[in-house]
Amino acid sequence: MNSHKIFLLLLFIANSVYTEEIYKVEVIVIKFNDVVTDEKFTKNLEFTPESLEVLKENEIILIPEKFIDNALSSTDLLDLDINEIKIKTKDKEKEIVNQSYDFYEYEEIDSLDFLIGRLRWRENIEILDTLSWYQPIKNKNEYTHHFDEKNNVSLYLNFYQSRYLHLNLKAFVGKLYLEDEIKIFIDEDRRIKGSEINYFDHPGMGIIVRINKT
Repeated sequence: MNSHKIFLLLLFIANSVYTEEIYKVEVIVIKFNDVVTDEKFTKNLEFTPESLEVLKENEIILIPEKFIDNALSSTDLLDLDINEIKIKTKDKEKEIVNQSYDFYEYEEIDSLDFLIGRLRWRENIEILDTLSWYQPIKNKNEYTHHFDEKNNVSLYLNFYQSRYLHLNLKAFVGKLYLEDEIKIFIDEDRRIKGSEINYFDHPGMGIIVRINKT
């Protein structure tokens, strides 16, 4: 076993011990075409996230995609090319990266896929967006952000623990901090259970969210 493979094995063991628990978030955004609303906000929202993780489209920063959902065993890891994993360096010293992921977007969804066909049969419903990503539990005012440029829909999601798991969702048509009016706004914080399907409702738009521990 050469030195590269030994190092990769140590990296795998270290990540297994020190990484945070990772959850997969899946989201479906729908629009109700038979609803007309004149709701609007004439001022900017009173919403300032402490930190914001902006989802990257299909961009992998630290490790290959197949490692993120713990699909690899230690023996599989030995077969990886050393160039597939990027190691951060500081003061000429290699550091094992505790954060074994970065936030990037998948267009495909798994556990909510069965809903897609059912929703498409509804004449009054249009599926605007489907996406998923991996993340740990965040602090209460740390959000993950996605902007659907095609449909002009903003999504801010905070998944945190305060005795129980909570999901704070802010979704609206428009973009924060712009002079344009923001319309069809959802703002809800609720207690959730792992793997359950959560539906956030507005007369003109709906957000379906499912969060599964990997």
